[in-house]
Amino acid sequence: MFWKIVYIVYPPFLRFLEAMKVHKGKQDYLLGTINKKYNFSDLEKMLSGKGYTKSILAWKDTGEILNMRLLDKEKFQYHIRLFSDGQIRAHHEFSPEANPWAHIKAKRFERENSYFENLLVDYLVK
Repeated sequence: MFWKIVYIVYPPFLRFLEAMKVHKGKQDYLLGTINKKYNFSDLEKMLSGKGYTKSILAWKDTGEILNMRLLDKEKFQYHIRLFSDGQIRAHHEFSPEANPWAHIKAKRFERENSYFENLLVDYLVK
């Protein structure tokens, strides 16, 4: 019940903070750009097929057009963003559900390039 409430209340709160310029820019860990053969929908469909879902409890970075995550052992998540300029950025971190404070403070915020490069092998240009 707690998380149902969080999923309803927290996203509008994040959007308010973004409107107030509390969060702007792009998070670290640029992987490369999306291959010109693919678009937003292609990437979203592929990620969904691999178990990724839209990341509801996340900042919306400047220029972001896709924000998805995959839970890892219910404690962590793989997090991928696609931007309007074609950039793909990704990281591995605590999931907000498993450890909200560590997630907010980015206590674990790592590249995991080999994982993401293997996942996005056809979709990524370095």
